[in-house]
Amino acid sequence: MESEHTAKTLQIALGSYDRKELRVEKNYLQEQSPALECTCFQNGGRLLEQLRQGRQFDVVILCSQLEDMSGLEFLMNIRSMDPKPNVVLFDEGRRQNTSAICLESGDGFCYVGHAELKNLLWELYRLPGRQSQRIERKCQELYEGWGIQLPDVNCNYLSCAVGVVYGTSQKLAIRKEILQAVSEQYDVSVSAVDSGIRRMIDQLEAKPSVKWLRFKEESGFADEKPTTGKLIYTVKNYLQRQKDD
Repeated sequence: MESEHTAKTLQIALGSYDRKELRVEKNYLQEQSPALECTCFQNGGRLLEQLRQGRQFDVVILCSQLEDMSGLEFLMNIRSMDPKPNVVLFDEGRRQNTSAICLESGDGFCYVGHAELKNLLWELYRLPGRQSQRIERKCQELYEGWGIQLPDVNCNYLSCAVGVVYGTSQKLAIRKEILQAVSEQYDVSVSAVDSGIRRMIDQLEAKPSVKWLRFKEESGFADEKPTTGKLIYTVKNYLQRQKDD
C-alpha cells in the first residue's frame, strides 16, 4: 500500500532481481532508522511505471541487475524524467573487485562500489534530498549563531558528518566510518577532515560567542572543550530535539 510522502520519512525504492537480497536490504535499512520506508521492486519496468504515474521516491537503490534490465539500462530510462529520483547504484560485482561506471551525483546519481551494506545508509544522507538540505540549512543557522563566517569548509565537514549519523541509531566509529564517509565526499584525507573540525572547535573556544556557550551548557559540557566525535553527535542530538519540538 502506498504511503504518504512526508518530510519526516525518506521514501526508498529498492530494486533487484534477488528477492532474498531485497528482504535483507529492506530489513537492515528500516532497522537502522524509523525515518526510512522501503518498497521493493524486482522488475524495472514496474518501477518505471510507478515513477511515470507520479509515485515519488526520495531515493532509488539499484543492484546492478533487475529481472528485466540492468541498473544502467534503468538509469538511461529515467534520464528524461522531470523530476527524476536520486539513484544509488549498488554494485553487486564488488565481491569480485570489479569496476563500473561512476555516475555524477550532480545529476542526481551516485555510484557505490566495493562497499558493505551499511554504506548504503551513508549514501542516502549524502544525496541531495530534502532531509539532507534541511540538515545543512539548520547547521548553517547554528554556525552563524556561533559567530562563524560562512562559507567555511570546516563547517561543511561537520555538516556532512552530522548527515552521516543523523539517520541511524547505530553508533558509528568516528574515524573509520563517519570521517571516512566525509573524506570520500570531499576527496580529502580522514586526517584533513578531523583537523578541520578541530580547528573549528579551537576557533569557537578562542573567542566564544554567547550562543556557543549556551549551546555547550544546554548540551551538558559547559566546562569542557568538545572532541570531534562529541561535537558531531551533540549537533545531531540538537537538530533532532528541534525537529521534535
